[in-house]
Amino acid sequence: MIRVIVCGALGKMGRTAADEIAGCADLALVAAIGTAGHAGLGSRVAGVEVTADLAAALPGADVVVDFTNPKAALEHLRMSAAAGKAAVIGTTGLSPDDLAAAKKLAEKIPLIISPNMSAGVNLMFKVAADIAKALPDFDAEIVEIHHNKKKDSPSGTAARLADAIAAVRRSSRVVHGREGLVGARKPDEIGMHSLRGGDVVGEHTVVFAGEGERFEITHRAHSRRTFARGTLRAIHFIVGKKPGLYTMADVLGL
Repeated sequence: MIRVIVCGALGKMGRTAADEIAGCADLALVAAIGTAGHAGLGSRVAGVEVTADLAAALPGADVVVDFTNPKAALEHLRMSAAAGKAAVIGTTGLSPDDLAAAKKLAEKIPLIISPNMSAGVNLMFKVAADIAKALPDFDAEIVEIHHNKKKDSPSGTAARLADAIAAVRRSSRVVHGREGLVGARKPDEIGMHSLRGGDVVGEHTVVFAGEGERFEITHRAHSRRTFARGTLRAIHFIVGKKPGLYTMADVLGL
């Protein structure tokens, strides 16, 4: 039995992940962590009382799952590393400095960081890179849409798609939207466009446009359970691994 802590258990993604963990035969939700001062502290998520005391919960756990915010996630990761516990970070919006700090902490524990836990999206990262390499002269544009409560823009998934494309092209730079007389599109641009509205769980499209033809790939998430199921795969993968920074590509064998 793998014992799991969920940080951010009062958020939409944290609740969904907690429910999936509690329903898995070989996983046990041993703690649900919320933010200090949150009105939901003391309530129950997946049958477990929500507290703000991660330190007290760590000795009884094997792995910490985090769906919070960049500042909180990094602090939770520091605490996990100090306690020698594996971690799965699904929090988005981590800065380059945050990621550098996380990579250093991964020298002590096995760690997965992914802006999107969906199996389909992580396959999309690979496919986007393959297409960008095969069609180097095609213009690349990314369009993402999420619900109207999402705080970060662009999404972590869209940013990761841009990184995947840039990694296989000699020079690329992200351009966020376009307005006014901006002139002709430059060959090294990766267009980034963020839409927000309604209750959209998440949709990402990468457009590769060439002369006389256009190639598009799209991933649509219909439910947050898609991400939660990917989280379960990440938990099963990471426990027992050597210290280091892993990705969902490792989990999926990509």
